[in-house]
Amino acid sequence: MVASSENSLALFELDEDELFDFVVKKGHGVKGLVDSGISHIPCRYIHPPYKLADLKKVSNFPTLPLFDLSGLCDGSIKSTIAREICEATKKFGFFQVINYGMPLELLDRLMNSTREFFRLPAEKKAYYLKEVSPFENVYYGTSFAPQAEKWFEWKDYLSMFGKEEERAFWPQECR
Repeated sequence: MVASSENSLALFELDEDELFDFVVKKGHGVKGLVDSGISHIPCRYIHPPYKLADLKKVSNFPTLPLFDLSGLCDGSIKSTIAREICEATKKFGFFQVINYGMPLELLDRLMNSTREFFRLPAEKKAYYLKEVSPFENVYYGTSFAPQAEKWFEWKDYLSMFGKEEERAFWPQECR
């Protein structure tokens, strides 16, 4: 679909079924909406106030624990880092780590291949739609369960997992 004000207006005026068909079934996703040039967010993406976070409560939330793993090879601080991670897991359930040893070149390749996949035409991405993907370890979608959700999430995702030999099933752009 070529971006134009006519397309934008047409997409904004889609009824619920047409929007679902365009975004979910045809594989355009949120990126397809944005690429079409829409100037308004469709109602299906606007969550009601009672579903939104209470900013007063969020602003009082403690800072997310951050762990620098570059010192893990140093035996004198390894046990301290491990203990602090265990405490953060018990208290928060999650934490952030930095300097965990993943080469920057690998991260760059990952980001580039992801961008390449999401630039594909909707028809090619649709091959991997969660509902129809021929591979159980590779799927693409928007929202987690769009058929069951009253409001969509403003995101598209590509999920790939598995052992090395399963990479053959990944989209060519992501290998």
